[in-house]
Amino acid sequence: MVTDFFIKIEGIDGESNEQNHQKWIEVIDFSHGAMQNVAIGKSHEVSGRGHLIPFSFTHVVDKATPKLQHYCMTGQKINKIEFQVCRSIGNNQIPTYELTMESVKISKAEISTVARKVEADTAYQAIEKVELIAGKITWKVTPIKPDNTKDGVVEASFDQTING
Repeated sequence: MVTDFFIKIEGIDGESNEQNHQKWIEVIDFSHGAMQNVAIGKSHEVSGRGHLIPFSFTHVVDKATPKLQHYCMTGQKINKIEFQVCRSIGNNQIPTYELTMESVKISKAEISTVARKVEADTAYQAIEKVELIAGKITWKVTPIKPDNTKDGVVEASFDQTING
């Protein structure tokens, strides 16, 4: 199963030429999550408070890089960011996991190199790892049936600007 990752950041164009993701940033890898700080009190009740782990992604340095660096340095707020994990079915990229992030700031934009094997040689490539802090996040999963058709949608969201 071929899977591709794309991110669309309001105000920042990427270099994707994929049919449904024109000008999105092509993502190499990503990570994110949620965390619950849990404590047991004197009454033996479990309590805690959830928070979002920063969304991080890596991409090849491209025309988005200067603006990503600038937004990080200036603390510019981004109203909306969309991220999609797409499964290739036929000639189509079908989103199976989607995130929508709102009220976002770039907390880190770090450029480095990575070594890759190209035939018998080692080639180096400049990459950028970006971390995002979102005020609100919406998760959406679209399961795919064995016959490659969609099987409904499961969705949830959390707004840490209200619940934080």
